[in-house]
Amino acid sequence: MQTTRICLLEHLSRHTVALIRGGQRQSARACLSQEGKGSQGMNKPELEALLEELDEALVKAFPGPEPMSVLVVGGACLLLQDVTTRPTEDVDVIIFEMMGSQESTLIFHSPIADKIRRIIKGIGKRHGLKGERQMFFNDDCAPFLLELGENELPPMRLLKTYQKLHLYVPSDLSYILACKLIAGRPEKDLPDIEVLCRLLGIQNRAQAQRVVDQYFPSPIHQATYLLPDTLDGIFGK
Repeated sequence: MQTTRICLLEHLSRHTVALIRGGQRQSARACLSQEGKGSQGMNKPELEALLEELDEALVKAFPGPEPMSVLVVGGACLLLQDVTTRPTEDVDVIIFEMMGSQESTLIFHSPIADKIRRIIKGIGKRHGLKGERQMFFNDDCAPFLLELGENELPPMRLLKTYQKLHLYVPSDLSYILACKLIAGRPEKDLPDIEVLCRLLGIQNRAQAQRVVDQYFPSPIHQATYLLPDTLDGIFGK
């Protein structure tokens, strides 16, 4: 698993500059804060039903033994673990194993990635999802998070194993709090931030700053994404 993870990080690193120049850094960042935007989103049973359907489709499309292993981040990570009940628009993931392929992302075109995207969009369409929401399972946020984390994934644990789809979550939910704080959209993420702060015993600005520093230590990144302003707005100066 370690080797596969390194291949993923190297692959995404080669394309980071292109993403930034193409204006996709903002969209990748925003993907962490889409829950509840423009619709009621999906609750846990609805999300689990879509994931089961996705797994069944992947089994049919890829009959070999190799799995698709992903780290679940964002609101879906909290919803699937019963940390919150707030509906989510999609499942944000970082893929670190994809059917035994050297490719480990759905962002860039490849035969396997294109095939998986068609499967996801087809399921989304059958369930009445429109436009970009049809990609209810995506890794759009991966370049943003890997850039911030200096190409390091957090420690993780297995949440659920389907036949083909293996879901992992961060071992420590402080990683999700750090993601939501540095995403810089407290107006969207404040409910989750408040829940995580209570759960983790984060009571003041200094404690929140230490959480972000643990995973995203670069002062340049923190300034770029206005972390000081976000912390001021939540905890005061």
